Amino acid sequence: MAIFQESFYIPDELMKKVTTGDYKIFGGEVRNNKGQILKLLRPISKLEATLYYGWKYRKPLFMVGKLGMAGLKSYIKSKKQQEPDVIVKFREALKVYLNAVRKGALTMEIISDMMECLGKLKMHPNFEVVLSSEELDVLLNRMYEYTKKLAVDNAIELTILEKETPSQFESPIINLQRNLEAQKRIFELAS
Repeated sequence: MAIFQESFYIPDELMKKVTTGDYKIFGGEVRNNKGQILKLLRPISKLEATLYYGWKYRKPLFMVGKLGMAGLKSYIKSKKQQEPDVIVKFREALKVYLNAVRKGALTMEIISDMMECLGKLKMHPNFEVVLSSEELDVLLNRMYEYTKKLAVDNAIELTILEKETPSQFESPIINLQRNLEAQKRIFELAS
């Protein structure tokens, strides 16, 4: 069984009588209390109905829209302000790290700072919020490839554990730490 709702245009003077109970609506007809048909109603499309109500209630809709944007902006601003310091510092350290990798200017200090931020982030209850799973996968794979390249460029052999590809079953933080520790070991041996 299907339920179908149809909309009709009803003139204001007839609608007043319908609301008072003097007239009744039967299907597409308006009848008086004696059952006589007073008016055949013209059906309207959904678009006409939407436009009618949109125009009739334009002021409240405009205010809701206006307040909605203000509310959204306020929510975004509050989320930025509520972000824990640990997450902010990790993101900053990650930016510095990635820029250094791109420019070939990675240092022990940058690696150590990144490791320290990761250690603090690991203790945070919502560390998964920092990066999406796709972003973490990309980051892990790039860090792993960079670690291999760094070892080859410095003629240093990676350990068996360091040669393993990042496991999806382990925590992403552990995989990130493992790559950073390998990079730190390469820097120490190369200097």
